[in-house]
Amino acid sequence: MKIAIIGGGPAGLYFARLMKRHQPAHQIEVIEQNPFGATYGFGVTLGGPARERMKATDPEVADALAALMHFNNKQRICLDDEDVLVEYASYGGAIERLKLLGVLQKACLDLGVVLHHQRRVDGLSAFAGYDLIVGADGPNSVVRGTDPAAFGTHSYSLTNPFAWYGVAKAMKPNALVFRHTKDGVFVGHYYAYKSDMSTFVAECDAKTWTQSGFDKLSDPERKLAIEAIFADHLQGEPLVENKSIWRTFKVVVNDRWFSGNHVLIGDALRSAHFSIGSGTRLAMEDALALFDAFAEHGDDLAKVLPRYVEIRKPIRDLFGVATERSFNWYENVRQAMSGGDVWDFTHDFLTRTGRVDDKRLKDYAPSFYADYMRRKNADARSAAVQ
Repeated sequence: MKIAIIGGGPAGLYFARLMKRHQPAHQIEVIEQNPFGATYGFGVTLGGPARERMKATDPEVADALAALMHFNNKQRICLDDEDVLVEYASYGGAIERLKLLGVLQKACLDLGVVLHHQRRVDGLSAFAGYDLIVGADGPNSVVRGTDPAAFGTHSYSLTNPFAWYGVAKAMKPNALVFRHTKDGVFVGHYYAYKSDMSTFVAECDAKTWTQSGFDKLSDPERKLAIEAIFADHLQGEPLVENKSIWRTFKVVVNDRWFSGNHVLIGDALRSAHFSIGSGTRLAMEDALALFDAFAEHGDDLAKVLPRYVEIRKPIRDLFGVATERSFNWYENVRQAMSGGDVWDFTHDFLTRTGRVDDKRLKDYAPSFYADYMRRKNADARSAAVQ
């Protein structure tokens, strides 16, 4: 087969690696618009179950990634001046995006995958002779955009502005900071991804954006304002920029996952909101599901592509519901923050997607669940006495 993969991010590279490893005779090319060795963003996360599936499929790549990861199972939830430390039952792994790409690029090159960098794709006419074209090119996918009606594409933008930054130190433990200011509400989310670097995501709601005057500031001025708002957490460290543009999130959903010999994976298929922390994982698992369909049915696209949907869609649908609930919670974060009690707020945050109820929370964050229920029972006994 002759396969063109548009987009050299984690999902595109991982699919290329798996396919070339399985069928060395295939001609596989990855086309990426950015220069080799360059990326935008800082650290990304990969959960334990995803790492286990990767280990079972390609242990060499899984071990190489694990060796570069920063593992953590604690997160501090802060509501103004109060906080709760949540200890999760399993450890999450974070890795520098550039190192993640480096491992996958090397793994592809070792097998003979052809990588094209600094090649922008504006249309697909150059790939007319290819047997398969994989759209791994993100929420603004060119592959999907050539015929959005064929994919049944729906898209819209959320209202909360946000920006990604870095911090040149490992901020421990990971934290989510929800803060009232005189001008509105702000959220800061940070996590360490190596010994001397962390990701920091800043966000506010739409009302705060205009009420605070952020809408009239330049991006450098917004950076300074965020440094002031979260000064107690940054402790003198400046925010590091890397295409740190304030924007709103674009939600992309497709009714159909393939059209002819064109197929979508990752954010080109369904954009994953950063609030669920699973974008890279979901994209790479899409790649794995597409590979699994090829492993079952060989090169018969008439069977492979429907099988890919059959394998992956039920899980993606569940995450789609969870993602929507999560970003709607953030879109209404002002209301969520209005209760005042940090324990109830943390419980509300942990159960916001519907994937974690009290029964699952007991296993997901056992110490928090025990402390929370102890407090609720004590409050109930106190109310009964009164």
